[in-house]
Amino acid sequence: MSWEVRTMRSGTSFFNTALFRKTFLRFWPIWALYTAGWTLVLPLRLWADAMRWKGSSTPKELAERLQNAVSQIPYLLEVGVALAAVMGLVCAMAVFSYLYSSRSACMMHALPLRREALFLTQYLAGLSFLLLPQLAVFALTAATEAALGCLALWPLVQWLLAQGGLCLFFYSFAVFCAMFTGHLAALPVFYGVLNLLAFLMTSLVEAVCDLFLYGFRSFPSPVWELVDHLSPPVILSNAVSIVSRDDAFVLYQPGLVAVYAAAGVALSIAALLIYRSRHIESAGDVVAVKLVRPLFKYGVALCAGLTGGMFTYELLSGLSDLTLMGWILFWGLAGYFAAEMLLRKSFRVLAAWKGAVPLAAVIVLLSLSVHYDWYGFEDRVPQADQVTAVTLNGLHSAPYDDGQGRGLTLEDPEQIALVLQLHRAALALEEENREEESDPQGYTEYLYEESDPQGYTEYLYLDLHYELADGTALERGYSALPIVESDRGVEGTLTWAAGQLLSDRENMEQLYGFHDIEANCRLVAAYLEDVWNTQTRQYETVYIDGSTEKLWQAMKQDFAEGTIGVRYLFDNSVERMENTCATDLYFDYEAPPKPGDVGISSYGSSFSITLTPQASHTLALLHELKVLDETHLALTNREAEALELGEGGAYAPSTQAEAVIEGYDF
Repeated sequence: MSWEVRTMRSGTSFFNTALFRKTFLRFWPIWALYTAGWTLVLPLRLWADAMRWKGSSTPKELAERLQNAVSQIPYLLEVGVALAAVMGLVCAMAVFSYLYSSRSACMMHALPLRREALFLTQYLAGLSFLLLPQLAVFALTAATEAALGCLALWPLVQWLLAQGGLCLFFYSFAVFCAMFTGHLAALPVFYGVLNLLAFLMTSLVEAVCDLFLYGFRSFPSPVWELVDHLSPPVILSNAVSIVSRDDAFVLYQPGLVAVYAAAGVALSIAALLIYRSRHIESAGDVVAVKLVRPLFKYGVALCAGLTGGMFTYELLSGLSDLTLMGWILFWGLAGYFAAEMLLRKSFRVLAAWKGAVPLAAVIVLLSLSVHYDWYGFEDRVPQADQVTAVTLNGLHSAPYDDGQGRGLTLEDPEQIALVLQLHRAALALEEENREEESDPQGYTEYLYEESDPQGYTEYLYLDLHYELADGTALERGYSALPIVESDRGVEGTLTWAAGQLLSDRENMEQLYGFHDIEANCRLVAAYLEDVWNTQTRQYETVYIDGSTEKLWQAMKQDFAEGTIGVRYLFDNSVERMENTCATDLYFDYEAPPKPGDVGISSYGSSFSITLTPQASHTLALLHELKVLDETHLALTNREAEALELGEGGAYAPSTQAEAVIEGYDF
């Protein structure tokens, strides 16, 4: 590398124009390509769209289309995050590439420039590769808009400021990473890993805890909020998304982009401080700063242990929790010695075994502490007076309409007490499982006892979120909890507690979500699904003309009387089969846009509820509207099953379907 830089030695200069110009011209393909890309996406595409629309639109339609196209410019920022992340790394690798070759490093530091001047000149040169093209594209796009008669500067200004802030952060972060390594190939690895390290490691630790700790689902929201902020591509992609606010489309969190831009300035200052004390002879080293080498070594070991351990555990179909501990230890030690090889530039690293001893001890102790729950995580159940509210998800039940799968938020002390009983019953069941698993013969007997003689066994998947009086939260989740029909009357069992929660009509109203629909939505249509046609002998969908609101009120009246919207824990129980229909009543409605919806004034959705033979008001209105008659029947599930089974079936035809069924030749 042969450069001619004419300058004078100065004790106060922090910038060198000649060096800046040389760097800028030397790496012209980078900023030229970046300029060409944005020019193609913004002014050229706008001009091409205008020429294409001109021949097929009236002047008014053309103006509207162009204004809409101009207003869509900030949407490009979501792609701009990835582009800024990649280009920031490329620019940093280019302008500080001299640090990774001994010859280049010695030559550059032999120039009559202070280190501060050398760093600042190169830093600003790389930043100009990003910001100057954006200014040029801004000017070209504004000129194009003016020429087409659709000039709107605010969307363009939003794009320029936000994209500039993104580039400032990612470029500065890449420069900061560049100060810690003396190897060009290591820089993109460090940069990429550090951008997503918090997210990846938290996800892996969460997966390990989920395997070891009964009831663990995920870390609480504050933890993930912190993780998101430590994962710039994740949080910034969300920050530059477009949302509807006060009848206008704006960036979701422009202030957060400004905060990260300020963080970029702070990172550049930190990079300068590191650069001032960086040794020239560190060129070629994977880690150039000696103080960071232990952190690198043990960091690689822990990351390798978690990543390799989970991968191997899943690959071998998860033999046991202790097996996972062994694989984490194995890959952790492998990562430790691999990092030592990189630092020493040699394969002779066995002499460093002493440093692996504390690493192995830490991995074993952490694994055992989680496996044996030294923290008392699994057995913790809050006291009733500590809970202000609890949200319960996963209390699945039949029938399979809109009353299934929604969450319950409970604040009544009696209802909270029932959830606590449900929680304690789940823990007791797991304790029994562990005791029986230690005795194979006893475990077989236990499984036999848990099976209901009539075959009515279902499973609950519970997610509990407690809000406690001290302002904290407690979350637990339990999968495949068996419930049996014979426990319905046994107080304290899973079946009993779940049944008590489902028998409360206020809880059922919350499950079906009537309040949200009535408060925010507009009913537009209604229809019945799976109506039995006695002539075609098939199930049909029957649409109802008008009377949608009247039908809704009839359904609500039946619901208030407890004759519709009744939930059953056991899908195949005789009670459920005889008291619910195969026919569902659907209501289509229009709802306001959700937060984050852009360009949508409303969206359509539907609500379903299963008919019952006891829903007298709803059935009477359906017969009055001629929706149900002698030809169109809402069969109970028992009657529907009798139709399928025929004369040899387990159930005999009855009630309204009896004559119809008996008249068939099965």
